[in-house]
Amino acid sequence: MTLVPSAETSARLPLAVRRALFLGPALFLTLLSAVLAAEAMGGPRTGLDWLLVILFTLNLGWLALNGWQVVLGFVLHCLGRRAFPPLERAAAGIDPAVPPKGRTAVVLPVYNEDVPAVFAAVAVMARSLERTGAVERIDLFVLSDTRDEAIWRAEERAYDALLAEFAGKPGLPAVFYRRRQDNGGRKAGNLADFCVNWGHRYDFMVVLDADSLMGGDTIRRMIRLMEDNPRIGLIQTVSHPVNRETLFARIHQFAANLYTPLSVLGLNFWQQEDANYWGHNAIVRVRAFMDHCDLPVLPGKAPLGGEILCHDVVEACLMRRGPWETWVLPRLGGTWEEIPANTIDYAGRDRRWAQGNLQHMRFLPAHGVRWPGRLHLLTGIMCYVSAPVWFAFLVLSAGQLILGEERGGYGLLTSGLFNPGAAAAAMFALTLALLFLPKLLSLAAVLADPRARAGFGGAPRLLASALLEQVFSTLQAPVHMAYYTRFVASTLAGRIVAWDAQPRGDRSVGLGEAFQRHAGHVILGLVLASAALLVGPVLFWWMSPIVAGLVLSPILTSWSSRRGAGLAARRLGLFLIPAEVAPEPELAELASRARAPVPGDGMAGAGARPALPLRSPIPMVPQSLYRPALAGETADAD
Repeated sequence: MTLVPSAETSARLPLAVRRALFLGPALFLTLLSAVLAAEAMGGPRTGLDWLLVILFTLNLGWLALNGWQVVLGFVLHCLGRRAFPPLERAAAGIDPAVPPKGRTAVVLPVYNEDVPAVFAAVAVMARSLERTGAVERIDLFVLSDTRDEAIWRAEERAYDALLAEFAGKPGLPAVFYRRRQDNGGRKAGNLADFCVNWGHRYDFMVVLDADSLMGGDTIRRMIRLMEDNPRIGLIQTVSHPVNRETLFARIHQFAANLYTPLSVLGLNFWQQEDANYWGHNAIVRVRAFMDHCDLPVLPGKAPLGGEILCHDVVEACLMRRGPWETWVLPRLGGTWEEIPANTIDYAGRDRRWAQGNLQHMRFLPAHGVRWPGRLHLLTGIMCYVSAPVWFAFLVLSAGQLILGEERGGYGLLTSGLFNPGAAAAAMFALTLALLFLPKLLSLAAVLADPRARAGFGGAPRLLASALLEQVFSTLQAPVHMAYYTRFVASTLAGRIVAWDAQPRGDRSVGLGEAFQRHAGHVILGLVLASAALLVGPVLFWWMSPIVAGLVLSPILTSWSSRRGAGLAARRLGLFLIPAEVAPEPELAELASRARAPVPGDGMAGAGARPALPLRSPIPMVPQSLYRPALAGETADAD
């Protein structure tokens, strides 16, 4: 889908104009939602009326911010390559076969992970780098924080087996394994330890997660971009979720691959050199990281104080405060990750992220942080706070109706369907547009492109998959709302979450576990159904998707966690993604290695392990939240 622009392309727009084009319409839509809500109520008269208008406006404002970002992404998509940012165009023109000048470390921090999967990915990336040409200036590091002895012994055996496989093959990059005795600071501490001891040897580091995979071509392109742009401290790629086979994971993989591209295009349009950092599948300039990313300790006690858990976005803010530029490349490709296989594990990951993002409330007033960085922080906070806001709106609206305090109709909860007046109808239409237009635009962009369409199995399968995904996400939405509401409440109440290793693989959830984990959701659904029936059958049927999602959550969680259900969907051509239809060589090789036997005690490779590079401890520069800006720093500027 390419249109020839008749005027200046977005790539030439001044930064201030870009940000006005993003924030202006989003703020207008937020204000419009407040006006329409107040008008639909016939004018708020009580404190409860005003509270409902405020809650509704917060919800719609959050939807407006994300929805308008997708609209901008769609416009950029239609403009085509001319609208690509200069950095993206430069990446496409790089010859990855040209050797890099600087030294780069590709680092995989691991903590009690799936050992065969980790070292399979290391081997695949090493082979991929070998195919790009000379790799003398690129090293791979597995940085273990593992505490379980059985697992770290398995890591050592897998490392020995990898060395045996690579023995006598000089075209491969060096692979090192290091296990810390003290795993303080979690992943951030693991990376800091690497930088302190070996940062002097490397110009750049490619930061990965344990479930990450990146092609050698992509790694080389990013290195060259960093070398050609000395003001850039970080380049973030957009990784695509792959490799999971449960129905739950396949649906989420499909949704991410279909809907994320336009959102990230819109995000990149306004953030430019103030890009966010997602903690993995990115390249970092080591000097910039060491000078500006030694994390400060938040004031107060955990969970909101103490060590910063979700460190990535904070590191981007600190680096930009430096001021080093931070960028994202929406279309680079060749970078992948994995996602949890079921609702329970997905929620467990989000529980950790909820606490980490809520901590950012303490970092928001930090000195020297530019306002796009503060917006990134606020966005992360709202990802979780929006859930209790929706929940409060739902409960209070229902309570207002049950108590008979609503003057006619069904209140804001059902405005546009049963409440008369143009304002109610307009508010209802605006809500629907903000909910569904982003998905429809993403779907239209893919349908208009034959190559992209084929990557999802063709138009009929794509449309069927999108429809089923919408049904599934509608039923899942109230469950996630309930989960996130509890996560926020427990964090604010002072409950500290355990930061354990993330479950990997296609784990199935039995009915017993599902009913145990969702008992509260079932009860909540029954209570909401009873409350709706007290008002009348119309409200009950209007709320039936919420009730159904909560009451059926155990069955839906258990069924969607089955690998057999996911494979059946694949055989039918449902929820296909481009990485499955036309897999990259790295993904095909990883799949073949996944079927290889796990190294046992008798399978360790012969010969000595290579010594780790000589340590030369150079401390990182401690950062402060509230110190005066250093020379060269800029705050709250475009």
